[in-house]
Amino acid sequence: MRRSGILMLLFTLLVISLVIAGYLGGFGSFVSPQSSQQTGTKVNVGLLPLSNSGQPPSIAFEDAIGQLSSVFLEKRFVSSNFTIHYIRGKDLDHAGYASTWMFGVRYENRSTLAYYDQAGWTLVPWQGGLPEPEIVAGTFIAPKEIIGRNSALIFGDSPKDERIQTLELGSGIYTLKIHRSGITRVFLFEAFSGRLIPSYA
Repeated sequence: MRRSGILMLLFTLLVISLVIAGYLGGFGSFVSPQSSQQTGTKVNVGLLPLSNSGQPPSIAFEDAIGQLSSVFLEKRFVSSNFTIHYIRGKDLDHAGYASTWMFGVRYENRSTLAYYDQAGWTLVPWQGGLPEPEIVAGTFIAPKEIIGRNSALIFGDSPKDERIQTLELGSGIYTLKIHRSGITRVFLFEAFSGRLIPSYA
């Protein structure tokens, strides 16, 4: 009886681990298994975009980054004087709308991962590293412009509903990943000029 109880406990822990790993897998090795949106602090800020039936929610990058200051002020941090060092969008469409945006933020010598999705904002304390250069809004080409300028290269003749797996911005480089026919293609672009880095295309 005791043995069956232990086996049941181990099975339950395994299922929970697989669920968490599957959720975080979309954000790559950057996020540790100990850090998830579910263990973060929920923040209610403004209205949320509605998703179309059967389609992933579409959230504009401009909406997400525009609310970031309000999120930090609502949580009553000492100030909204924070810096962004990493940006990641998940499941982007041809217009640059994503199902989730994540920002790697530093403030008061601490790091936080700020997620924005259909459920609102979630802040997760982050003990890992962030890219050193600060990402200053307005100094880099917006995600939708990077995608728009290179739509033919990225999507080719694929269906209009095909989506970009992930878009990352860090250290002045955009990294876009798209999965097609069992193959993941990676495109790198300079964030300030939009120039394709050919060796990775």
